[in-house]
Amino acid sequence: MNSKIYEICGESDLLPELENIKNDPNYIFQPDPTFTSINLFNELGNIITVNSWIECANYVNGGWLNRVIETTNYERNLFFGLISIVLIIFIPEIIKFFNRFSFAKREKTF
Repeated sequence: MNSKIYEICGESDLLPELENIKNDPNYIFQPDPTFTSINLFNELGNIITVNSWIECANYVNGGWLNRVIETTNYERNLFFGLISIVLIIFIPEIIKFFNRFSFAKREKTF
């Protein structure tokens, strides 16, 4: 049996035929009042709450985990990277412009 199942779902005396459950689209999981509900997450960020060890084992066997899978947001990283480059390039130019403007203003006051 998959060690992740024991890590996430805990120990159980049940040894279900997970392949039979996976192949039966009409299988209905019965809630277990002694099982503490667990939230599982998939790679798309979907969340499911499982209410029995067999249900938990089935979903963990299908790739679900008990923590959110972090994915990189490339668009956000690209945005901040481009903003940083633009600021590094243009801040000296902006400072030069304001220095020329303030220097010209000082000459007129004398």
